[in-house]
Amino acid sequence: MGIKRHIKKYKIILAAFIVAGITGCDVFHDDLDQCDLFLEFRYDYNMVNEDWFADQVEEVKVYVFDAEGKYLQTFIEKGNPLKNTDYRMLIPYRLKGCTAVVWAGKTDKFYLLPAMTAGDPINKLTLKYEPENNISNNHLDALWHSGPLQMFSPENISNTETVSLIRNTNDITIGITRGNNPMDASKYDIQLITANNFYDYKNNVGESSKNIIYHPCSVEEEDSKTALQTRLHTLRFIKDADMTFSITEKASGKTIDIGGKTTINLIDYLLMSKPEMMGEQEYLDRRYEWDINIRIGDKKENGYIALSITINNWTYWFQPTDM
Repeated sequence: MGIKRHIKKYKIILAAFIVAGITGCDVFHDDLDQCDLFLEFRYDYNMVNEDWFADQVEEVKVYVFDAEGKYLQTFIEKGNPLKNTDYRMLIPYRLKGCTAVVWAGKTDKFYLLPAMTAGDPINKLTLKYEPENNISNNHLDALWHSGPLQMFSPENISNTETVSLIRNTNDITIGITRGNNPMDASKYDIQLITANNFYDYKNNVGESSKNIIYHPCSVEEEDSKTALQTRLHTLRFIKDADMTFSITEKASGKTIDIGGKTTINLIDYLLMSKPEMMGEQEYLDRRYEWDINIRIGDKKENGYIALSITINNWTYWFQPTDM
């Protein structure tokens, strides 16, 4: 009789679990293989909608917070495992329903992330880039972000959650043409000024973000196509931000007139090359390789006037200085 009473008791408890939507995993947590949860990562938020995660991302940091936004722990993976197209990160079942914020890419050299301790609020998780004197001519390591994401919400009946990454760095190639002749871009002082060095856990530019003066970094490629060009590496472009761009010839000190101005907001021109059906911020986030060419006149009267600007094969001719 005692055994029957115990069986009946366990049946009642099990029925109560079922009614409450509680599974064996909720009771035994990580002790059952079928309770394993996984994160898979994708970087297909690009211009061709192809997943480049395995090809480009070398490190992943997953910061986990509880329902109240308090820090619990960090999961890190780097190197060869990420090159496997089937890679998934194992997440303990007890963290089901928690919030994840992801920074991906090598962050140790150029970027500052805080040391998180148990119970820290989620808004402590910020990323900063602080070059000396706010001047950057660095070849920045590629950087991606995702989140905040609720892991394995009740609507997700799968044991795998997909983390979609947005790239936070840009590679800009700049060329200068006089008439039809490519010029040596290293003979020009090219600078881009914008406040984009501070990001919160949602990947928004923080209020304390400072103006960074971006200059070209050293060009390693020496082939005939790129030898006369120069490159800038910057952080994320924001559609409503000011991004002051100018080109000054070093020898003469003369600044190139672009559209009647010696400085322009480059964001305005980048967005002119946007596909019609794509949103502005989406375009700035999806495209990270920018090929910009400034064509200046080859006569005395227009030698420091931009006749056109070409961005990724899209050309805008200035008026009335076009010839």
